[in-house]
Amino acid sequence: MQIQESTLLTGPYDWDERVLPRSEFDARLKLVRAQMAKAGTTMLLVHGDPREYSALAYLTNFTPKNGTALALVPLEGPLRILFSGTPKMMDAAKRLTWVEDVRPLGNAPKNVGESVGKGEVLATWAFGTLPQAIHAGITKAVAPRALLALDEVLDAARWRKSPCELGLIRGAARYLTIASETFAAKVRAGSGVRSAGLAAERAAIAAGAQDARVMANLSPGGVPLPLDEVGDERVLDPANAGIAVQNHGYWASGYLSVAQNLGAGHTRARDALAAALAVVRSGARLPAGVVANAIGLSLDEGPGDHLEAGAVYAVTSSATKAGETAYASALVAVREDGCEELWRQTA
Repeated sequence: MQIQESTLLTGPYDWDERVLPRSEFDARLKLVRAQMAKAGTTMLLVHGDPREYSALAYLTNFTPKNGTALALVPLEGPLRILFSGTPKMMDAAKRLTWVEDVRPLGNAPKNVGESVGKGEVLATWAFGTLPQAIHAGITKAVAPRALLALDEVLDAARWRKSPCELGLIRGAARYLTIASETFAAKVRAGSGVRSAGLAAERAAIAAGAQDARVMANLSPGGVPLPLDEVGDERVLDPANAGIAVQNHGYWASGYLSVAQNLGAGHTRARDALAAALAVVRSGARLPAGVVANAIGLSLDEGPGDHLEAGAVYAVTSSATKAGETAYASALVAVREDGCEELWRQTA
């Protein structure tokens, strides 16, 4: 299960050094360069676009609002960012990042080819979402050198959250509590699920969330859908929702079911979640029927069947009984010395 993320970036995205200090990015860059050296590469190309920019933002804080952006990361020396936009957008683009060298993308294959030295050994990160034409053009521009994908090792490193990142996710979890409690209160007061979902989004934004997204079910016990696909019927026993909120680039998400009278499906989902959290604390694999998504800069950063220490997971269980489907969810930070519960469905 994955909560749909907006394709429109909302809220402020300028780099605020008081929130994410330069030392945080220096540590990330050191980690990434260590992996580059281990792989025998000397230049890393990192891709991001408005829909998937987690790797790019992790390393540079740059969130591409207008299309494709690339970061050129040498093994030593300053970074460069190429972004979709015109020279008139430079001032706004530079406010998004700590990187000083920010330029329009222009002809991406030509500019990348001219920016990397002949002796560079090239690696990529997050190129799976790069438009095919640009990917093919860059491959041709740097030939005969190959592009070595480092996604597996770099993604695994990115899942492990620093104390600074954990603080931001805890903040997002507070907004998630506000949104989920608002949704539950509105449904129980007689609001339709669409009205309740919109009220939950507004409550999170009013509290300080950068973005908020809610999905809700159309029929009793149904699967949560985007609000633009949902009517405003009053749905109870249960009314299901998926909620995601963002705080300074970091997401927190969860599913919940709201019911006047707890049915068999609702009870089973909660029991399954309690059992799953016990498994999480023991370090074992999750049981069948329970999903865990690693989250942070993305709503779905990595697989969760085997939980990694240092990562944050949205753990969700669902159960169907007598035609009733219900969900229960929690947000947990897995540490070497235990497990911190950041949020759990209480509605």
